[in-house]
Amino acid sequence: MSAQRGAGSAAQVRGAAARRGSDSGSPRTVIRGESHRSQGQAIIDYLRFTFLPVSSVTDALDQLGRYFRLWFPVPVNFVPTGKGMFGYESSHDVMVWINGEFVRIAIVAAGGSSAGNTMMVDMSGQGCSFVSDWDSVFATLQDLDARITRADTALDLLEGFTLDQFDDLYLAGEFNCGGRIPTRRYVESGNSRDLHSNGRTMYLGRKANGKELCIYEKGKQLGDADSEWLRIEIRFGNRDRVIPHDIVLDPTKYFAGGFVALEHLVSSIAEKIKTEQREIAVEERAIVLSRLARCLTTSYGKTIYQLAQELNYDYKALFDLLHLVGVPRRLEKSTVAGGVKQAHGPA
Repeated sequence: MSAQRGAGSAAQVRGAAARRGSDSGSPRTVIRGESHRSQGQAIIDYLRFTFLPVSSVTDALDQLGRYFRLWFPVPVNFVPTGKGMFGYESSHDVMVWINGEFVRIAIVAAGGSSAGNTMMVDMSGQGCSFVSDWDSVFATLQDLDARITRADTALDLLEGFTLDQFDDLYLAGEFNCGGRIPTRRYVESGNSRDLHSNGRTMYLGRKANGKELCIYEKGKQLGDADSEWLRIEIRFGNRDRVIPHDIVLDPTKYFAGGFVALEHLVSSIAEKIKTEQREIAVEERAIVLSRLARCLTTSYGKTIYQLAQELNYDYKALFDLLHLVGVPRRLEKSTVAGGVKQAHGPA
């Protein structure tokens, strides 16, 4: 019975992917000066690499600063954290100035014989979303002779797919790798009335083994209970494998090659995609901001109403009284991804 369900779901996933391709029409014309990868499917959502500095840590940080000026559309600042990580003796937060405050987009760690006297750059999805030139990232990896220790590729599906379809594919054996069946974990988040109101996540494989697939209900995780938005991530580690530098140039190729069951999904929409990553950032921002507004209303709506009465409904005075310049932590990634540009002060 499970095999029949899985076969049906395989056909549904492939059919949905084909429909997405046909619905999108012809590929959108690329505007001059725009990266052709803005139309790609998979993105790099996490990147960590190490390299051996040729001189002092200070010189290496200066060198990274020059590279980062090519990666990012705004200046970056190195802020010492006063602590180490992952066996490194010291670390610096890589910060950008967004809407009146610093937002961390990466970490650079250095020092320590236990780390082989290497340096590490750790860039989460927040930082990856802000990269404006992946060709420069590739050139940096080549120039430093860097070793990628982790690279996550991700694909966003805003509609037309369900987590249950991919779960059925697993039960039908579609995610087998070389005859091996990856382990499966299933997590749901919600409350007693709806155990998965905040989204479900399916994990296949383990990061410790060098490759893990994560499929989760992104829209529900952000707070939109009616959202169909799924995110599929393949998290590659360097255990028993060398992660090639060109994964940052063509993440879709490595995403499709990660699991056979995903090949049809990306090949069907290889040149026809409905939503660009910038639009996805806008979608994410809208969901998070709506959720924060509901929380504000629930917790302090009556207080705000009373204050408005006290101020004779002078809403500018109310705004001046209540607002703080900055970006809510939950909105940081979508703000960075949106390419917000403000005046940038020194570190």
